[in-house]
Amino acid sequence: MPRVHALLVGIDTYARPELALRGCVNDVRLAERTLTDRIPRGELSICTLLDQEATRGEIIRCFREHLGGAGPGGTALFWFSGHGSTGPLPPEIWYAESAGACQTTVCHDSRDTAPDLYDKELAVLVREIVATGARLVSVKDSCHARHGMRAPGMTPRLAPPARNPPRLVELLPELVRDTAGPDRPALGRQEPGHVALSACDEWEVAHETRTDDGVHGIFSLALTQALARLGPDATYRSVLADARCRVESRYRRQIPALEAVGSIADERFLDGTLRPRAATVTLRWLRGRWEVDLGAVHGLASGTRLGVPGVLPAREVRVVDVQVDRSTVEPVGWDPDPQQLYDVAVTDVPLPPVAVTATPEIATRLAAVLEARTSPHIRITTPREADAAPLLLRVRERSDGGILITSADGEELTSSCPSDADGLRHTIAGLEHIARWMQVRALHNPSPALADAVRLEIVPVPADGSVPPPDVAPLPAGTIELDYMWSGADWVAPTVHVRLRNTTDERLYCVLLDLTDRFRLHAELFPGQYVAAGGVADVGGGAPVRFGLPPKRDLEPGAFGTDWLLLLVSQRQFSSEPFFLPRLGEPPQAAPARHRGGLSGVLDRLGFRAVHRDAETTAVLAPHDWATSVVEVTTRVPDDWTTR
Repeated sequence: MPRVHALLVGIDTYARPELALRGCVNDVRLAERTLTDRIPRGELSICTLLDQEATRGEIIRCFREHLGGAGPGGTALFWFSGHGSTGPLPPEIWYAESAGACQTTVCHDSRDTAPDLYDKELAVLVREIVATGARLVSVKDSCHARHGMRAPGMTPRLAPPARNPPRLVELLPELVRDTAGPDRPALGRQEPGHVALSACDEWEVAHETRTDDGVHGIFSLALTQALARLGPDATYRSVLADARCRVESRYRRQIPALEAVGSIADERFLDGTLRPRAATVTLRWLRGRWEVDLGAVHGLASGTRLGVPGVLPAREVRVVDVQVDRSTVEPVGWDPDPQQLYDVAVTDVPLPPVAVTATPEIATRLAAVLEARTSPHIRITTPREADAAPLLLRVRERSDGGILITSADGEELTSSCPSDADGLRHTIAGLEHIARWMQVRALHNPSPALADAVRLEIVPVPADGSVPPPDVAPLPAGTIELDYMWSGADWVAPTVHVRLRNTTDERLYCVLLDLTDRFRLHAELFPGQYVAAGGVADVGGGAPVRFGLPPKRDLEPGAFGTDWLLLLVSQRQFSSEPFFLPRLGEPPQAAPARHRGGLSGVLDRLGFRAVHRDAETTAVLAPHDWATSVVEVTTRVPDDWTTR
């Protein structure tokens, strides 16, 4: 009997044409390929509903019949890519939703011949599945995604709210029954046995984005890439954390969420059914062309270069066409043997300039300031062209005539400045600074070779202040939240031990970067050192690491700061010197002259290109494997004054 029953629903074409989307079917195809490639045949049963197939009645039927077949000990996966919305309940059961309107899933025939599928109805279906003894996992890539089981840029997955409530007879009779009487259950609460992964919080917008493989929901793309990178021991929490980092690198106000009761968030994803990917990437002659076994699902981009280890002189191939799980490449200046299989490693990844959009007038004036020189970090573009940009910033004009920089989804990143010539130059400088930070933040290697080879662990400081032993359990993977403590006289910043654990049988060179929410970038925590095979390195050398709010941010209840700890891992030593930026608005400073090395590998090259204007060498570098991983640490001053 299959261990995983999956119901995959993607809707681009709605009965109401004004609701049309572009990337939902692509999402489902990507998820389908991810599951079939990583779960052994015989352990997976998939039911797919696309566009007109995904009616309200058919989704309900397949939920009950197909997912209900998972049975005791099985895993049921419900994946929905499409519109989310809100709507009122019938007046007879108004009391079932205190917020006045429910989150809804918009089916193909919703608002045409059928109502939306209400979160309270989904809660009924969820309860039925978990009552069989199965684990239910839901993935929702839609607006109002969180609690769905109970913007600018491309089209958001947000349908207008439903104006009129459905008739009571149009809803699931089980919902009507369960909401009647004084002993009715609390529908909408998170059920034990249900893990919910959502594209955004209930008040946020889920976005689509364009890639080499077509349009996708940014959360679906990030989630499938996280599954492609992480091994079979990945937990729901670690998968969500990896995907969240990818989403927030572009949309700071779309924050994916995980909901689960108890400890199931730290269980293996889909009960560990995902097979490990091959440890190496191979180049082979197939179907009359050269291919590598990396594609869009792994985060590969056109223009990426891969080198062939062990071949002298050093040889490279360039990615020219990206498919879902493989890509076409062309040799650069050599003729591989079609009868031979080659191992390859990523030697260069494209770092496209960050796209910048503004009103036509401001965009023209910004472009004029940039005309005298070409920026390697930003390019002024139109909103339509920005659809395909992997990284995006906006310049917004205020009603008082001032201008400021915002993220792709509207979060203000700078204070307002005049729109005169000096103000435009100041804005360009700010755009370039933030763009450099974003390019480093988005660095990743699609190759699986060193994925999770070195784990970044956050370990609490023992009550007695001693150094915890190397085998102590770290905090659960995912976003780390640390709180200030009130000493009776002032707020005391939290401290933890930060450790790097090498899980392989070879020594690996590591650099730990700290990217702050003031757009500072530095390697002071761990500027570069080998970590022994199977060894553990304490970033503070035995001393705890302090996390606090940045300078000039008031220590008051509710205040917070965020650090993104970016771990760079390589088979070879490289320099951390290129990875240095002061805080936004501070004058440039010389980076600490530590581990200054030559331009010997891909990370040196990428660091110089991302942070500096220096032209990098055009020489073909000897290929070696490298990897990146990110842990987000949020430090807060508690809202609750009783904690004092």
